[in-house]
Amino acid sequence: MFTSCDSKDIPALAVMLRGLHGLHVAHVPHRFHDRASEAELQSFLAEAMAQGAQLRAYRVGHVPRGYLMWRWRLSGATSLGHAQRRAELEHIWVEPSWRRRGVARRLIAGFEAEIAGQGAEGWTTTVHAFNAPSRALMLGAGATGAVEVLEKRFQAAI
Repeated sequence: MFTSCDSKDIPALAVMLRGLHGLHVAHVPHRFHDRASEAELQSFLAEAMAQGAQLRAYRVGHVPRGYLMWRWRLSGATSLGHAQRRAELEHIWVEPSWRRRGVARRLIAGFEAEIAGQGAEGWTTTVHAFNAPSRALMLGAGATGAVEVLEKRFQAAI
């Protein structure tokens, strides 16, 4: 079941956030560290919610088994671009034991229905180059390439 999250869900969501973040630490250690305490992860989620992030969970027996976090990205028209009403999918995570059961697809479908009902023109997300499963999920949901970000890192001086 796709449901909204509130402050009571933060402890369970923080556990899932640690899993999501651990994946990024393992593959992009120059950008991410794993020193956050449970309290810091919970604070991160509480602050995100206070700043407008929307968190939704896929629940089985009232227990979150996966979550999705998104925010509105609204922009007015400029001399070069049209006004846009889109959502940015920031996080999606499914507990490992619940993967390959369509949970992530259901989270995305619920997210899309919600934002479409609120007048969104579409959504965007950022997928790290190492994360082929996430890329495949987003492409399978109908997302297409829009912008490619390239990075060059310098070797640290010894």
